[in-house]
Amino acid sequence: MIRVFLCCLGLCLLDVAAVAQQTDEADRRWFNVTLDPPFAATRGTYVGGQIVLHVQFISSDPFKRVRLELPAIEGVRSTILARPHTRQVEILDDDGYSTLGSQKYSHETRLVIVPDRSGTILVPPITVTGISEPGSGRSFEFEEVYPEQTILVHPESPEFVGNAWIVSRDVKIEESWSPEIDDVRNGDTVRRTVALSVAGVTADDLPELVLNSSSGHRVLSTEVSAETEKTDDGFIAHLEQSWDIYVETEDITHIDGIRFPYWNPERGVPEDATLLPQRIEPLKRDAVALRQTLREEALAGHQARRLGLLGLLLVPLAALASAIALVLWRALPTRTDLRFWRAAKRGADPLRFYASFLSWGRHTFRQRTPVGQQQVQMLGARAADQVGRLHRSIFGLSRD
Repeated sequence: MIRVFLCCLGLCLLDVAAVAQQTDEADRRWFNVTLDPPFAATRGTYVGGQIVLHVQFISSDPFKRVRLELPAIEGVRSTILARPHTRQVEILDDDGYSTLGSQKYSHETRLVIVPDRSGTILVPPITVTGISEPGSGRSFEFEEVYPEQTILVHPESPEFVGNAWIVSRDVKIEESWSPEIDDVRNGDTVRRTVALSVAGVTADDLPELVLNSSSGHRVLSTEVSAETEKTDDGFIAHLEQSWDIYVETEDITHIDGIRFPYWNPERGVPEDATLLPQRIEPLKRDAVALRQTLREEALAGHQARRLGLLGLLLVPLAALASAIALVLWRALPTRTDLRFWRAAKRGADPLRFYASFLSWGRHTFRQRTPVGQQQVQMLGARAADQVGRLHRSIFGLSRD
């Protein structure tokens, strides 16, 4: 009876130890998925509003192997901001202090999603599997599943007035002028540059800003450049737009302000990022400076035309010079000609002169020398035989 009791007690202790070990292992790992902005989980978001999913699987022990599977989410545009990776993190207590064993291992990723439609978005369960290695040397396999989440998506608000529906919590706008407004004169062209930064959207989502002409000034041209900055907190769109404005009055003129409307999802209201209208009181036109500017522009244009005319004249002159050089090159005596002239002036015997003549002909006419041999054949058999014997006596060639 005592043996049976002891056996039952041992089995109970083993079960308690196994449960305690499983509980301890579970406490050493946990899954965490947060939404940014945080109010998206409770109040929802809007169509076109950016949401960042920060997925973390934290363990007290290092990972031997770990795999995080991100599910496909319907009804959204998704982009991975940071691919799954492991790093060491420090977990603070409720008072904000680190404690013994506060260093943990976090396998995490960041995903941005942008709803394309209103209604409800379902984020399917997220699964992580792997093997952890505690300090004891034993390995533990694990598989954790984070439950599915639902996010409410509101449609575009009828209260919003604007050309493009933009959802953002942070918009910054600033401007610069070149030259400064106080230095502008009648007849000057001033450049206005506006820099716009919008958090939560990409450059493709931003519309161009609008600046219209008005009495006293004309908008001549505009330049636009835009880019998207990718951060851990999502996308930030940057737009820079410049206008060249021609001032054509000496009276006071007002250049329109800039308005960029957007929807604030946290407050649920439309907001504007604005630049106030700019008052310009042009200085009177400086006649002396204007004449000097016109003179310099005229001289620069005249100089350009002269350079263009000179360039046009140089083309035929270069062609003519090349033709003359070619003619002179063909007309000048060659080295073979000079050797033949020197041999002729020395008054040598006929055989040497004939040898010089044939050498000159061979170097001068090359492939045309056989023509001379055919013409010799036309003189008759006796003459051809005499020339042939003379040719062989000079060069020692056979009859063939």
